[in-house]
Amino acid sequence: MAAPTTLTETLPHSLALINREHIASSQYITIVDRLQEDGFGLDEKKTLGITSAVSGEGVTTIACNLALHLAFFTDCRVILVDANHTSPRLHRIFGIGSKPGLADLLSETAMESECIHDLAGTDPRTLPRGLRRRIKRLSTDPNNPLLRGRTPSPISLSVLPAGAPNQNLVPSPTNKHDFIETVQSEFDMVIVDLPPILSQAKNNVNLASLDGNLFVIRAEQTTDQVTRKSLRTIQQQGGDLTGVVLNRCRKRFSRQNRSSPR
Repeated sequence: MAAPTTLTETLPHSLALINREHIASSQYITIVDRLQEDGFGLDEKKTLGITSAVSGEGVTTIACNLALHLAFFTDCRVILVDANHTSPRLHRIFGIGSKPGLADLLSETAMESECIHDLAGTDPRTLPRGLRRRIKRLSTDPNNPLLRGRTPSPISLSVLPAGAPNQNLVPSPTNKHDFIETVQSEFDMVIVDLPPILSQAKNNVNLASLDGNLFVIRAEQTTDQVTRKSLRTIQQQGGDLTGVVLNRCRKRFSRQNRSSPR
C-alpha cells in the first residue's frame, strides 16, 4: 500500500475548531498520521496494543475512537480486539455478544468466523444509540469541518470481543492458534485493547508479538513513579513502545485552536 498524504495535510491550515467533538477528532487524526508516518497500516507494521498502568485511564475509549478514525479516514481494513479479559467492554460498546471471542480462539474452542463481527455487514439500527450517533457524525455530519471535501466511505471495521474468561490461558510464542498472524493476513491494522500493564491478571497477548504499543497516561492522576514502572514492565515483556497518549487534559481549547499541532 502506497503511503497516502497525511490527513492533517488535507485540512485547511487555518481551520479553527470550536466543537469539542471536532477537536477530539482532530487529535485522533493526528495520532493516525503519526502512526502512518511510523509505518503502521502500510504493510510494514500492522498490530498496535493500547495499555495503561492501571484501569480507568481511558484505554478502551482511545482504542475505539482510534479504530473508528482509522476505518473512516484511511483505506485500512481495521479490526479492534478486546484482550482485556478481566474487564471486557467492547462487546457492550458495539452491541455484540461477549463470546465467543479472543479467549475462545486462543483455546481453539471456536472458529474465527464465529468470533469476528464485521460492522460493515451489520444493520446500523441494531447498534447502540451512542455508537450510531458517533458513526453518523464521523461519516456524514455536514457541520464537521474535518469532513470538508471528503467523500464519505463505508466503515471498514471489525470487532473481536474478549470471549469466555479463562484465567489459566497463558500466551505462548508456540501457541497452536496464533491469532496475531491470522488477523495480520486479513486486516491492515489490528488495534488491541490490552489490560493494565501493572495488573496482576495474566495477559492473553504477548506484547513482543505486537509491532508497537501506545501507553495511556491520565493527566493529573498517573504518577511519574507509576509511569516509569509501567514503561519498564512493557520493556521487560518485550514490548516496543510506539508512543504515549496524555488523556483527559484540563487545558481549555480556545476558538483559535487548530486541528494540526504543527
